[in-house]
Amino acid sequence: MPVSEVKTKVVPNALLFTLLFAGQIASTMFLPGLPELAIELNVSRSLVQTMVPTYLAAFAISQLMIGPLSDKYGRKPIVLLGIIIFTLASFFCAIANDIQTLLFCRVAQATGACSTLVISRAIIRDTSDGLEAAKAMAILTIAMAVGPMIGPFVGGFLKSWYGWRAPFVFITLSGLVVMYFIIFKLKETLPKDRRDPPTLKTLVINYRALLMNREFTIYSLIVAFASGAMQAYVVSSPIIFMVVMGVSPELFGFFFMIMPSLFVLATFTSKKLMDYISIDTIIIIGGIMSISGGILQLSFGISEVQTPLPVLIAFAISNFGTGMLMSNCFYKALNSVKPEKAGTASALGGFIHFGWGAILTVALAN
Repeated sequence: MPVSEVKTKVVPNALLFTLLFAGQIASTMFLPGLPELAIELNVSRSLVQTMVPTYLAAFAISQLMIGPLSDKYGRKPIVLLGIIIFTLASFFCAIANDIQTLLFCRVAQATGACSTLVISRAIIRDTSDGLEAAKAMAILTIAMAVGPMIGPFVGGFLKSWYGWRAPFVFITLSGLVVMYFIIFKLKETLPKDRRDPPTLKTLVINYRALLMNREFTIYSLIVAFASGAMQAYVVSSPIIFMVVMGVSPELFGFFFMIMPSLFVLATFTSKKLMDYISIDTIIIIGGIMSISGGILQLSFGISEVQTPLPVLIAFAISNFGTGMLMSNCFYKALNSVKPEKAGTASALGGFIHFGWGAILTVALAN
């Protein structure tokens, strides 16, 4: 089938948004319950905090398998299998009675969730090019922020009303909703005659070729380092605000929601700016803001600031910068490869992104 014919089979942005929602909300919804969870399971706070890097590490590594599998078997069957695994794992998180079971289920949860991200990006590469693809990637990046934005806000109320297990029940129900949309609404975007069944040797060659692709590697690294500030906020904010500063779970959920809200605003701003300035210029502006916010965070940490406002301002600056550049870097990285390699490229880019996030959050938790 000609590429031009495939490009006409556009998948609605709303559907891609829905695919990402459950996996992203799972990464943060449980955060308000961390202090209570540590007490009930009789474990240290630092051990409970490893639930975040555990999720990120599994999310990163699983992509290396899921991307190539989607290039071989198609997008729809792999993302459906992923969401089934995610939903079952979320249910078992809700009924876990020890930290070992909980961490194991978080690994399975992340393994399933990462399929929605990898395959959504690959679908965009399958169905669009140029500025259209860049704008679609911006919508996808907004979706990546909506789940984390809503998660702790809703999770704070669920935890206050029903305990720390309630957010995992909500995530399970979200997984069932997404499963419905995959089964009945998602169409396959990678025809059989364009699939590339990889062997282990081919995978190694493909990943090596991608790493040697200067454009792909540079833009993937920019995403990883710029998003580090957001990952730092995710893993450290429950202890900083609720334990050190005495903020309530409900107010913490509101504080947490501010950051992704700014991220969404920045991504919308970036999308509008594409009509006036180059994508690389937008990336440079975002990079300057992200670095500036990171420097402020470091200075406040060294000086041991004890009030929420300065910390929120520093994170806000870096998150706005990250929102300006992230979707554009995703687009530039994937646009440097052929569509039939989009799954593999999306997987490696995600591995670099979330792998760095996992390393950073482990360091912070310790």
